[in-house]
Amino acid sequence: MRVGPKVAVAAALTVLLAACGSSGDGGGGNGSGNGNGTEAEPAVDATFTTSVTADPGNLHPHLTALSATREVAAYMYDRLVHFSADGDQLPWLAESWDVTPDTITYTIRDGITCSDGSELTASDVAANFEFILDPANESPVRGVLIPPEMDLSADDDARTVTITVPRPDPFLLHSTGDLFIACRAGLDDPDALAQAGIGTGMYELTEAAADDHYTFERRDEYAWGPDGIAASEAGTAKTITLRVIANESTAVNLFLSGELDAVSAVGPDRQRLEGEYHQLEARAVVGELFFNQAGGHVGEDPEVRAALAQALDFNELMSVVTGGHGEMSTMLAAIAPTACQYDAVSGHLPEPDPDAARAALDAAGWTEGSGGTRAKDGEELAVSLIYNSTRGDATAAAAELMAQRWNEVGVATSSRGLPPTEYNEVIFGTGDWDAALLPVNVRLPSQLVPFLSGAVPPEGVNLAHLENDDYVAAVGEAMDIPGQESCTKWQEAEEALFAAHDVLIFADETIPTFLDGVTAERGGDGLVAPTIRMSAE
Repeated sequence: MRVGPKVAVAAALTVLLAACGSSGDGGGGNGSGNGNGTEAEPAVDATFTTSVTADPGNLHPHLTALSATREVAAYMYDRLVHFSADGDQLPWLAESWDVTPDTITYTIRDGITCSDGSELTASDVAANFEFILDPANESPVRGVLIPPEMDLSADDDARTVTITVPRPDPFLLHSTGDLFIACRAGLDDPDALAQAGIGTGMYELTEAAADDHYTFERRDEYAWGPDGIAASEAGTAKTITLRVIANESTAVNLFLSGELDAVSAVGPDRQRLEGEYHQLEARAVVGELFFNQAGGHVGEDPEVRAALAQALDFNELMSVVTGGHGEMSTMLAAIAPTACQYDAVSGHLPEPDPDAARAALDAAGWTEGSGGTRAKDGEELAVSLIYNSTRGDATAAAAELMAQRWNEVGVATSSRGLPPTEYNEVIFGTGDWDAALLPVNVRLPSQLVPFLSGAVPPEGVNLAHLENDDYVAAVGEAMDIPGQESCTKWQEAEEALFAAHDVLIFADETIPTFLDGVTAERGGDGLVAPTIRMSAE
């Protein structure tokens, strides 16, 4: 099957703005022990209970980009490959794969069954990609999480699926191997997946109470988890309950009272748990600044962009936007498990120097008037700074601090928080913005290319109208280099953006998930269900 490229702007931004988790292992604490330094016995047929912050809505794995939905879907659906927190690539539904720069062939494990009792075939796997690539289905995954164009073929006798893309893709394994795989009955009847699941996962959805809870039961025959994990292993939970709890303090209280076995906390409540419980730490970009370089906007002038950057203290901003629970960013694609690890940021963010910023603006012809605001040729130097209002008080405070620093050097700056729908319309529709706090969260640097180069809205998603030849050249070279061998070129590409002040990335927040009597691995969509193990009281 061959389909053409057409990425929906709003859907693509929804993916990028979704609150994405990442993986990693944090500090110790109770974990799966019994509190006296010894390991507890594994629990038998226990119930694991945790929370999600919002109702997942439509549960179809290919028709959603909401993080809460994907977190729920991860209990019902498996992937072809497991990308571990340590960077390993382990067999999951695929027992092996053969990859070149433009083609990958997966060999599907034998004996995998779906929750409806049917056997998963190679054709079923291929049908998942075909569903996403069909423009009629309007999947937000298309062109962002998987390539927008591909040829597909499947051989059920050989259990192979072959994917060929029209141009080299260094992360073809990562983008195609990480896709949720639904079973044929659900693909043929998408409405059936809206409030149910038909997948190969270790758990089957048995009860869905919107805005309250979702319950899953273990499939005892399951034996095809990451690297062969099976439901028969000691400590595997029999029942999973996900409670919908929007208030973080409420969720933490339930965790402390023993009603939840795991909880994520990003606000002040995390301090009640840190050091006392085993934790898995996620990381996500929260501090990322774009300047609108479309004609007629001050960001079009590289000297103005440089001066605006010099006026800011990025370490100060990092502390504010993360509420004191973050770190300086190191790269654009920060969601673990990442394909690359490098530091493209250090040395490329300017040191705070308001005097140098004033001098640069003077040199660019923007002179300060009697009221302190700069102007050139009768035009006031003004900046409209926008941010997503759902990001909370810390983001609002960071925006206000930016506005204050720019006003201090003579730039008339206003900041405004917008709800997501209006925010999307301003970014991709009206273009009525000069600067935007716009954290973009993806795993692969290649997923960012259409947002940082190429066609601008409404034809494309190059949201800031960037034209960085050095970035484009480095990307072109990176796309011809397989896998992680390309990471050096991706670092070079990002450094070109930072050098031109096209993108200024400065803050990653850490998001701990606390566990009590539980061990698990965290993936890009929450806990990896087959890895959850519980201990006896």
